[in-house]
Order: sequence, then C-alpha cells, then structure tokens
Amino acid sequence: MGIFLELDMSVKDSVKRLQADMGIDPDGYWGGLSQEALEVGYKLDFDFAKFKEVFKVSSISQGFLDGVNGLFAAFNHYKELDSSNPLYVSYNLATAYHETAFTMQAITEYGGVRYFDKYDTGRLAERLGNTPEADGDGYKYRGRGHVMITGYGNYKKFTDILGIDLVSSPDLALDPIVSAKILTIGSLKGTFTTRRLNQYIKYGLEYNEWVNARRVINGVDDNKAIADYAIKFLQCIKVVAANVQDSVVCECCGHLLPPEKMAI
Repeated sequence: MGIFLELDMSVKDSVKRLQADMGIDPDGYWGGLSQEALEVGYKLDFDFAKFKEVFKVSSISQGFLDGVNGLFAAFNHYKELDSSNPLYVSYNLATAYHETAFTMQAITEYGGVRYFDKYDTGRLAERLGNTPEADGDGYKYRGRGHVMITGYGNYKKFTDILGIDLVSSPDLALDPIVSAKILTIGSLKGTFTTRRLNQYIKYGLEYNEWVNARRVINGVDDNKAIADYAIKFLQCIKVVAANVQDSVVCECCGHLLPPEKMAI
C-alpha cells in the first residue's frame, strides 16, 4: 500500500500506543482528553532504539542524543502552547532533522561571507528586517539553530520573546536549549510565518495535514519529505511518568541511564 492508504493506520496506531500507556481509552485520536492526561501525570520521551529501527540506521552519535534530549526539554516545557502534543512534537522533530542535515544539532547556515550578500540588500534584505545598506548584516544574521532563523527581524523577535540578546550576540541561537525554544515557540505561536501548527495538524489522519504544515516554517520546500519524517518520528515517541528526570538514554537498548538534570 502507498502512504496515502497506510497513513490513517500508522498515525492511529502510534496514538493508540501512547494513549494505552497512559491508561486511557485508545481510540487513535489525540484530542483534549489525551493532552490533559499527558500533562497531569506524564511527559514525552524519545525511543532511540525505535528510531534506529524505523529510520534504518545502525548507530546514533552522542551529538544526536544530546540534540534530541534538548528538544524534548522544550517540548515538555511550554504546556500553555500544547507543546507536548505528540503530533506537533513529531513534526518539529522532522523539521529539526531536515534543517540540521539529520544531526539534530543547532547549526549555522552553510556558505561564505559573499554567499550571504543576498540577505544584505534589496527586497530579501527588507523582508528579513535587515538594513538596505551593504553593511554585512546579511552575514551577521544568517541562519542559525534547529530551524535556521534568518535576518535581523527574526533575531529581534526572539530577543524580545526569550529575553536573550540575540541581536548583539546572534551565535546564542546556536545554544541547544535556546534553539529548541525558538523552534517550539515559533512553530506553535506563528512567529516564523504567522502560521501555527494547530492550523494544519488536527488529528494527523490526512496526509495534507503533514504536508501543509511546512508553511509554518518555510513555504512548501521539501514539504513531502518532512511530512514522511514526521509520521515516522511519531512512532519513536513514548510517554514516561512525569517524575522521571531527564536522562541519558542508551542508544543500543533505549533504556534510561543515570539521570542528568537539564535546565530549561
């Protein structure tokens, strides 16, 4: 069967598994009752062993482990935004996976200084909030993070939202926790494009929900590839009791190792 026929079963099976693990009726539809149950006694975590199986990879780097754990710290934090909704989490994981060239680490947009002249003057510079002069702000405010925030305008927005001076020190967007917060807040509040994930992803049972969600980040480029990643990532999400501290996870078996406290 093609993805259009398999999607409903795949997403429902993933959601039913999460619901059953929380002890609620597994109907395959993630709605308000499921989200409430999650927030009351559980939090989301990542099954690295399942990731290796689903994505057919033989090993996972420490950087990948750290990147995913940093993302989940943010996903479990912003409850007022439903940031732990597993459908949103799976899409944000797919976005980070794609934008960081599969590393899950906050990175800087590739290219030399002259490559970023395109952000320095003209209409693109204006759209990004950069000055019209050729003063180097195209390079200074080049893409960074899990989601490549670009341009003075975006750095200023997240400076105001996070209370962190990204304008004076744009490399702070490479901090894994800061970057995870930017991805989470931006996708759920519409900070990137004015569009929010909840405008597109309802129950995740229609393929176009996942495909169109790319508009939250960056138009429609690579939207189907990212949609496919998201559906796979949903299979790799699990729930754990909320009193389980953030932990290091063994990449071989997926079991929790001695906990490490992660600030958010």
